Amino acid sequence: MPRRFPLQPLLDLAQNHTDAAARNLHALKVAWQGAEEKHRQLISYRGDYQARLLQATKMGMQVNSLKDFQLFLGKLEAAIRQQAEEVERCKKRWEEGRHEWQAKQRKLKAFDTLSLRHQNSEKKREDKLEQREQDELSGKKFEQEEPKDQTHS
Repeated sequence: MPRRFPLQPLLDLAQNHTDAAARNLHALKVAWQGAEEKHRQLISYRGDYQARLLQATKMGMQVNSLKDFQLFLGKLEAAIRQQAEEVERCKKRWEEGRHEWQAKQRKLKAFDTLSLRHQNSEKKREDKLEQREQDELSGKKFEQEEPKDQTHS
């Protein structure tokens, strides 16, 4: 019977850590994509608002309304800059998460390699034991048949 891989608990732990890092990486990617989508929406909203401002100025508008538009556009620009920074932070967190996941993958692969080597070693050991048993059985059978041949001679 093959012996248990002595590092199996560490292999299992490495697998769990890799799975957790993969789930974290996915969550970071979703957050990054959400931040990018919000950034795109803000830019689109700015374009719509600028188009409305242009249309309103063509029709004529009061100075107070123009100031309000400009004030709002300034706040919108600030929100767009902040969201762009958030996109970069999310991207950086995702890249850090990807590096962590890759490190976990490498560790898992090392344990997998050791496990495979152990399995191959155990298979060879089992094969040798089986061959030894077969040799012993053949030897016993040969010994039992030998005296019979001598009596008939």
